Amino acid sequence: MDDRGDRIRVAHVLRSLEFGGAEKLVLELAMHQKESGEIAPDLICMRSLGPLSHDAEQHGLKPVLAGMHGIRYVSAIVRLMRIFSRRRPDVVHTHNFVSHVHAAPAAKLLGIPVIHTKHGKHVASFSRFPWLRRYLYNLSWRVAAVSGDTGSSLREKAGLDPSIIEVVYNGINVARYAAGSKREARKKLAVDEGVYLMGSVSRLDPVKDHRTMLEAFKEVAAERDDCLFMIIGDGPERERIKYSIGGLGLEGKVVMPGFIDDIPAVLPALDLFLQPSIEEGLSLTILEAAASRIPIIATPVGGTPEIIVDGVTGILVEARNAVALAAAMNRFLEDPDHFRKLANNAKQRIEELFSLEKMVSSYHAMYRAAIDERVKA
Repeated sequence: MDDRGDRIRVAHVLRSLEFGGAEKLVLELAMHQKESGEIAPDLICMRSLGPLSHDAEQHGLKPVLAGMHGIRYVSAIVRLMRIFSRRRPDVVHTHNFVSHVHAAPAAKLLGIPVIHTKHGKHVASFSRFPWLRRYLYNLSWRVAAVSGDTGSSLREKAGLDPSIIEVVYNGINVARYAAGSKREARKKLAVDEGVYLMGSVSRLDPVKDHRTMLEAFKEVAAERDDCLFMIIGDGPERERIKYSIGGLGLEGKVVMPGFIDDIPAVLPALDLFLQPSIEEGLSLTILEAAASRIPIIATPVGGTPEIIVDGVTGILVEARNAVALAAAMNRFLEDPDHFRKLANNAKQRIEELFSLEKMVSSYHAMYRAAIDERVKA
C-alpha cells in the first residue's frame, strides 16, 4: 500500500550506500526530505546496499537493491523501468554518472523527469563517443553541479547546454557540527589537551595526497614536540600511508584511528584541519570542519576556493607542495588566534551558502518546476 499521499515522490538512484561523501550526502538529503513531510523519497541502489543502508532504515527509509551487477545494459534499463513503474516516482534524481547512464533512459521512456547531480569534478570520458555522453546528460531536465567549478567542467568538457546546468551547493547540518565539545572529543580520541592536534578526515585515497601532508608535518614536528597528527578515515591507501609514516620517522607522532562513524563528536578535537587534495568536487569534510570552527588549510582545487577564500575563511596552498603546506602550518602555530578568526568567518560562510536547509530547498524547487513543466506539456 502506498502511504505517500500528495507528497512529491522522488527516486534517488545511486551506485550504493557504501561509506563515501556522495553517498552520505544523498542519505542526509533523503532523510531531511522525509522529515519535512513534503517529499517522499526512495533510495534505489544500483550495485549494492552498503553499511549506510542501516542508517537509512533507522530513519524509516528502506533502500531498494536494483541488482545491476553483471547484467547487460538494456536489461538494466528494463529492470529500472519495472522498479519505477512499481514505485511511481514523480521525479527520478540520479547521483553521478554510473547511475545516470541506466536510470535516465529508463525514466525518460516512462515520461518521468530526471534531475542529475554531478557530485565530483571528473567528467566521464566517453572519448570514442563524446556525443553519447552529451546525449545521456541531456536526458536530464536539469543537471545540478555541486560547485561552480563542476558546472564549468560540465560545460567545457562534456559540452552540456548551459541552460540545463544549475549550481546546487552541498549542504550540511551546521548545528550538529557547531555543537561539538573539544574536551569530550579529545576524551573519545584519547588525546591530551596540552598538544596541538592537526589532521584530516577523508577516505584514504590517492587524490587526498596524504604523502604531502606527512612530509609537511615532518618539517613541523622537527621543530616542535607539542604537535600530534591524526588521519581519520579508511580506504585503499591505508597501508601505503602507514609505510610512509615509518619511512618518514613519524611513528608515535601520527595516529590513524581508522573509520569513525560519529564525525561530529570527534572533529572538534582538531586544532587545525588539512585537506591538500589534488582533486575535489565540493568537499563535505571541509564544510564539516568549517561548521565546527576549526581553522582550515586546503588546496585551490575543484570547488574548494568557493568555500575557502584565501586569507578570509582559511588558507590555500599549492597542491603537492609540502614546503608551502609546512609554512602554513607553522603560521598557525605562531598565531593561532588569527586562524581562529578565519575559522569564525568560515562558519558564517557555511551558514549562508552551504546549509542542509538551503540545499534541500533548492532541490525541492527544482523538483516542483520539473513536475509543473511536465504537467503543462
